[in-house]
Amino acid sequence: MFDPPSDQPQSVGDLIGRAFRVYRRNIPLFFKVLIGPTIFATVGALGLQWAITYGVSPESTHTISLPLLFGVIVCSLLIVAIAKWVLVVRQLAFVRIMAGFAGDYPTAYQFVAQRKWAVLALYFTGIALIAAVFVAWVLEVALTALLPRVGLAMALLTVVGVTVGIVGMIASICLIVLVGFLVFSAAACEDVSLNTLISRGVSLTMHDFGRSLAFGILLFIAITAISYPLTLPVVLLSLVDMFQQGLTSETIVESYRMPFYLMVVGQVWESLVNMLLWPVIFMAYGLFYYDLRLRQEGLDLTMRLDALQRPTA
Repeated sequence: MFDPPSDQPQSVGDLIGRAFRVYRRNIPLFFKVLIGPTIFATVGALGLQWAITYGVSPESTHTISLPLLFGVIVCSLLIVAIAKWVLVVRQLAFVRIMAGFAGDYPTAYQFVAQRKWAVLALYFTGIALIAAVFVAWVLEVALTALLPRVGLAMALLTVVGVTVGIVGMIASICLIVLVGFLVFSAAACEDVSLNTLISRGVSLTMHDFGRSLAFGILLFIAITAISYPLTLPVVLLSLVDMFQQGLTSETIVESYRMPFYLMVVGQVWESLVNMLLWPVIFMAYGLFYYDLRLRQEGLDLTMRLDALQRPTA
């Protein structure tokens, strides 16, 4: 069901295209593996959206107590977090297969499941890095904007500082995401420490930064081009509901509340879209991880030597 990775280096377009083709040929397997945690993630997201939309509205303050509202939010967040964690672990099993380190899903999942705590640690490390970078650049922008604007030179300095801060924030977060997906791919394929995994991701990215950047941009464009049309049905339903309520552009922000049935439809549809897009993203990065190691380390030769030595061991 999953062809072994190519022994020849591939273009970034070929890698992304292969990820889509593998998903298309194995839709029943992906659905079977991902549907369980996806249902829990949908229920948790729906509870969180309901609490935010109805629980904090002025009309609901007399019917929903604060302890109940707090409990719904906390429980929903926990359900979503655990479900997403399980989804990541299961999708990394597909990464291990795509990179040629396992021949079937049960074997791949058994390896990745033993590394689930490392996956969780990597996830929180990435969140912490993104938060730290975001705060640092926001402070830079704020301090630059507060400079005394005395004369044209100081005004130009403020503009340059704010521009550098915004561009730097976007570039830094994108770099963390790019390296982070390669680190997750390494975690699915290598049984090494967290520090080694992070070093591996940084090293693979920086040794071929131009190609890594091109891969990230092309994958982003491909996923965006697919995701926007897929979200149109829910957007159209929301617009129809707004039109039926007679809301105008001046009152929509203050008075519109999405009906509960539309919340359910929206969350279910979003979950189905995620079941399509996220496995493709993970598998594409898994193929890219293999391709980088193929180019930089001769991974195909290493794996063949290991296969020859394994019986004698």
